[in-house]
Amino acid sequence: MEKRIEKAIYGTTKLLTTNTWRNFQQMFEESGFDVYMHREVVEVNILERNKAERASESRWLIVNELMERTRDVYWRIEEEGNENQTGAFIRNLKSCLEPILHNASMRVHM
Repeated sequence: MEKRIEKAIYGTTKLLTTNTWRNFQQMFEESGFDVYMHREVVEVNILERNKAERASESRWLIVNELMERTRDVYWRIEEEGNENQTGAFIRNLKSCLEPILHNASMRVHM
């Protein structure tokens, strides 16, 4: 973390000035948070994770990727400024998702 901060401060682009970093820390301090700068290694024995946890994480990653791709396509269409195309995308997305969401909510309430 510290090396990244140093690189941002002293690197070729100098995106992070000392003043900007101080303001960033102060923003959190004013809210009652502290900014900690340290590094530690956390070792997790992969064998301890059971098959169900790995499957659950895999499903989560798939859903997350689908949602991210959907947002990316939406924003590309939205940025073109064509309201008809944006509306058609939303209607199409809604018509595809509504049955899935409805069926899922019915199973949850059974």
